[in-house]
Amino acid sequence: MEMQAKDSIDFIKQLKSQHKSIISTIYEIDDQAGGPTNIASSVEKLNRLTDVLFDHLEKEDKQLYPTLINNNETAQIGKKYFYDMERLSCIALDFFKRYCVNREGLKIFVEDFINSYSLFKGLLKVRIKREESELYPAFILLTSGVLHSDVLEYVQESANKIKNQKTVFIYGDNLPSKSALLLALEINGYKVDSTHEINRIQSLSQTLQPDLILIDINNSNKELSDLISQLKNQVHQGTKLVGYSNSSPEKIEEGLQKTLDSFISKPSADIENFSNKVKQLLS
Repeated sequence: MEMQAKDSIDFIKQLKSQHKSIISTIYEIDDQAGGPTNIASSVEKLNRLTDVLFDHLEKEDKQLYPTLINNNETAQIGKKYFYDMERLSCIALDFFKRYCVNREGLKIFVEDFINSYSLFKGLLKVRIKREESELYPAFILLTSGVLHSDVLEYVQESANKIKNQKTVFIYGDNLPSKSALLLALEINGYKVDSTHEINRIQSLSQTLQPDLILIDINNSNKELSDLISQLKNQVHQGTKLVGYSNSSPEKIEEGLQKTLDSFISKPSADIENFSNKVKQLLS
């Protein structure tokens, strides 16, 4: 049964209210004494969030995405968000199963928890921001009985954004970290390609001609340094060449510092900051 205008608006209001509950819990954890390193308190707060988060994901899966995907005008935007959300849901569910649900008495290593929590929090905040600015308005337009041309105009604007989106190429041999950064970039609307093989960086970057190349320099050596120097001379004008590392300090060795256009420290620990830096680099 199709939603009426009031029902669709009430539905989106409910989803936004759940967003507020999710984000307020995140702020509670970050602002408490000891922050997320206070694991007992963090897990207790996250457990309070479980029902809200899972209900939210179920509502989107059963009501939001099918409505968008089953309409010609909104099928493209619906499919893209559904694909991204499936991957984010897997990360969220894995996080909760590992640390929260029915895990009383489990020994938790602080570093592991902090890394997983930071990743979960960052991807979630980036996703929520995009949903509320792009996906929810499309849903309301579609279900509120506005003119077909108005829906088409809004969706066409979204399609044009996708068509003109920037391209990012990323190299990293830490697959979990690279996968998380890939998802963050895709959620932010960029075209993304990647490799974990150092000998494919040069050929892929020449084929793709990306606007931004991100290279993990955590395990930098002469081979990688020489390759970065070659890329600097070969990439098309305007391409930014940026290093990143999830474990290195803020400063990098002088040779790389001169070659790279910028450096992002510990992006997986702060996905939101990583997303903002990429946006600045590509603006």
